[in-house]
Amino acid sequence: MRIVVMKWAAGVLAAVCFSLPQSEGGSAPARAEATEPLAISYVEPATPEAGRESWIVVYGHGFSEDAANVKVKVNDIAALEVRVPAPERLKARLPATTEAGSASVTVENPNGESVTLSRAVYFRPKGGGWSFGAMMAGLRRDWRVCVEWFRLGGPVMWPLLFLSFFGIAWMVHCLLVLRQSQILPQKFMDALATHLSQGDMKGATGACEGSRSVFARVVLGGLRKLGEGPEKIREAVAAAGSREVAHLHQKIGYLANIGTIAPMLGLLGTVTGMVMGFNVIASGEVRHYLLAASIAQALITTVVGLCIGIPAMLVYYYLRARVLRLTTNMELTADEVATTIIEKGEEA
Repeated sequence: MRIVVMKWAAGVLAAVCFSLPQSEGGSAPARAEATEPLAISYVEPATPEAGRESWIVVYGHGFSEDAANVKVKVNDIAALEVRVPAPERLKARLPATTEAGSASVTVENPNGESVTLSRAVYFRPKGGGWSFGAMMAGLRRDWRVCVEWFRLGGPVMWPLLFLSFFGIAWMVHCLLVLRQSQILPQKFMDALATHLSQGDMKGATGACEGSRSVFARVVLGGLRKLGEGPEKIREAVAAAGSREVAHLHQKIGYLANIGTIAPMLGLLGTVTGMVMGFNVIASGEVRHYLLAASIAQALITTVVGLCIGIPAMLVYYYLRARVLRLTTNMELTADEVATTIIEKGEEA
């Protein structure tokens, strides 16, 4: 039995070995050149120190893997050594002759194709502290990283970008609208109280029509039923209050929708990235940088979706509590105003 198992295992091992891709002459397959156009996304670190030998990492795509013939220059200074771990990243060792200030980075492939990223780095003076140029270099680097993330995230990043802009704008809108001064403005309340205390129903109606507040529309519904009896007035006030409360909840409901849709879009990007990764594996020519790009898309879309959805849900729950507090106060005040309208209407 043991001999049979050993023969079966040896057969499986031989089948796996013969199924692996072989290159001509039995040597390892040659590293293929990148097919993407040459481009530089950003450089790390963004603020190296001037006058000191240092390494920089250039991120982008289309770099030739023939590191011995790839040329890297910072301004007019050639790198002492270049390494290309992948077509999306290369490392360059800079001499100690660099000068302080902004510098561009140029990469040239063996075929003569070259690309330059202006103001890619800012060399800090030796022993120098904070400087405006270094701060701007860091901001430019952060912006370029965000752009590269957007590129790696794939097509799903476009609807996520729209949701982020719409979500921020709607958050600001709701925070400005759902305030005590907008629901129950003190100036309108004082004018309404003055008219009602004097029994001036026409003045109270005019004050409600001239105000754009939520409570003005609630009171106006009761004033328009004046003379039809107390029950009609209270029903009109209650119906107008219910409509306004529903409108406020619908307004903040968009944030809840964003908080639900954004993570789902991120999950869609995750699934598509995983499909791309499995396609790379299934192709039989597994290159680590292609697999890493697929995994990057899967993770980036998930992160972005959560970064949009979590703040949207937090603001939604905060505004929901605020709406509950405002509508409760509005209902109590509306009941008092309805009673006053009924009393003054009967006196008139």
